[in-house]
Amino acid sequence: MDPDALQAEVEKWVRDGIITEQQAETILERYETERPGRSRVVIALSAVGSALVFVGLVWFLATSWADLPTAAQVVVLLAAPGLAYLGGAVAARRSLPRAGLALSLLGAVLTGPSLFLLADLAAVDVATVWLLLGWTAVALPTGHALGSRAGTGIGLAVLAGLVLELTDPGDPTAPLSLLGVGLFGSAGFQRDRVGWAYRAVGATFALVGLLALTTREGRFGGFDPGASATLGVLAVGAFAAVGWLGLGRDRAGGRWAATALAAIVAGTGTALAAPETVPNAAAVGIAHLCAVATIAATGYYGYARGARRFVDLAAIAALAQTLSFVATTVVDALSGAIALVVAGTILIVAGVGLERGRRSILARTGD
Repeated sequence: MDPDALQAEVEKWVRDGIITEQQAETILERYETERPGRSRVVIALSAVGSALVFVGLVWFLATSWADLPTAAQVVVLLAAPGLAYLGGAVAARRSLPRAGLALSLLGAVLTGPSLFLLADLAAVDVATVWLLLGWTAVALPTGHALGSRAGTGIGLAVLAGLVLELTDPGDPTAPLSLLGVGLFGSAGFQRDRVGWAYRAVGATFALVGLLALTTREGRFGGFDPGASATLGVLAVGAFAAVGWLGLGRDRAGGRWAATALAAIVAGTGTALAAPETVPNAAAVGIAHLCAVATIAATGYYGYARGARRFVDLAAIAALAQTLSFVATTVVDALSGAIALVVAGTILIVAGVGLERGRRSILARTGD
């Protein structure tokens, strides 16, 4: 069977609700292994090769950069991402799509350092925002063009850096979480593989922002997300995402987005009101409840859609939230050795419980 035709058909089945995303992955992986050739070997070799090239370049630049003339430095900075992209295109034309993907992603990663170092060589005062914007303009379209989850994830990570730079010096928790909800909602406008990356990265951003709020340990006095235009745009985008998902067929996605947005609003509002209006202890409790609600919504979304990655993400986030809670309560309240014993016991019990819950959910989804 033609793999491209199979992927197009499988993506249509997912859109129509005939199969889940996890089942689609299983189908594609099964027929991938039956294709003649060396798909998995090429993936491994390409990934290792790209990593070695990246490490080698960084090592070279770190040890010999100052000794190179300016012209040579410029050539290196322009050639590194350019040759990676060129190698990716050549590999793709020679029926080596995995190697081409790895090289193209290497080019996207190298673009950012090249831009920053070129700006430094030019002795021009270029704002970090513009450099991050240029990097995003290269990395994110690369992921889209390749239909790559990893490539799209790299681009979205750079986009997050751009957003946080725009909202600086405000607290990054609310902007990052709102960006996550917006990305999750915009997944419906993307192709399935790219859309999966938008949903996964969006959920991760939302969880990271809410979990970061729980680590303040009652120090809410200086909390200020900053009243910037960027924050306003992110808020509008998050509310629009909730509305769009609510009107569409993705009810599970709509429930996740609504829960996450409500948690962000409640957590941010509580942090702003503490400690004058809301006591610090209550604010810490509310922050943890907001994180728990979003974690539960993430796990339920994975269960409802048969998406194992979201169940795993929820389990990891739950472990991080447990660590934060133990550090905020047990470790602060008890002394030395006793605190370690109690904290360790709680973490062991929580870890066992999380793993059992994760396996139970995956068993029900048929994974």
